[in-house]
Amino acid sequence: MVSPPTNKQILEWGLTTCVDGACLAIKSYVGHSQALVRQGTRLLFVPQIISISRKEYTCPNFLGLPDLLKQYLPPSIEMLSPTLDARKSERALRQSYLRLGLQFTSLVTVKQAWNRAVEGQRAWEQSAYNELPSEDMLQILVLGPRYLTDDPFLSGNLRAHLESLGAQVYTASQVPDEISLELCKSVNKRLFWSGSRRSMGTLEHFLHKLDGVINVAPFGCGAESLVGVLLTRRAREHQIAMLDLTVDEHTSEVGMITRLEAFCDLLERKKSG
Repeated sequence: MVSPPTNKQILEWGLTTCVDGACLAIKSYVGHSQALVRQGTRLLFVPQIISISRKEYTCPNFLGLPDLLKQYLPPSIEMLSPTLDARKSERALRQSYLRLGLQFTSLVTVKQAWNRAVEGQRAWEQSAYNELPSEDMLQILVLGPRYLTDDPFLSGNLRAHLESLGAQVYTASQVPDEISLELCKSVNKRLFWSGSRRSMGTLEHFLHKLDGVINVAPFGCGAESLVGVLLTRRAREHQIAMLDLTVDEHTSEVGMITRLEAFCDLLERKKSG
């Protein structure tokens, strides 16, 4: 069973369950878990995602997600929580997935499933890399955690609004990880969080074709606060306009549209002038 797309009810369940200090991602995640429990699910897949790339981490909330979620669910709910950790090597991460699969079926079947999954992931990523830009449109890069930028509800339909305003939208999903890692070598110190490194690498990749950059961050996120400063500094060096959007559960889509319209109008004037 899969929880439905994020909606007002799901976020409300998360808000009424979580402590006030929880970030938007956790509130949404708890809401999705509540939705599954209300549908009768008794076993939830909640991986402990420590790392997806060598010498990097995800975010602190992901590191302890299974333990955190236990506090918000009935005792009768069980969780399947494999530890996914690529700090040492990609091989170690692969072994984590294989150990998970062996709980259900034979090694041959698990390896076949793994190979199909890798092929499917590679095909999806390749389709994103091959998106062709239209040079006549405003070229805008949208950065931020994928759980925000890829979720229409949490992002206030950001991408759709930008496209309706005549913008060509770029995202971090269009830049392969190996390119992002290479481009981030210009940073004095290697970035600690994978999301922050991807944002910096993506900005460097698209830097010379952009009209503007929009950085979306959840309220109270320490990692995004840090990378936001670095992104702003780099964009300013190349005289690229940048808009910071900090969102939480109270963010109004109407207010966001007003800011996007003003930003795109500014970019149009700069481009035509």
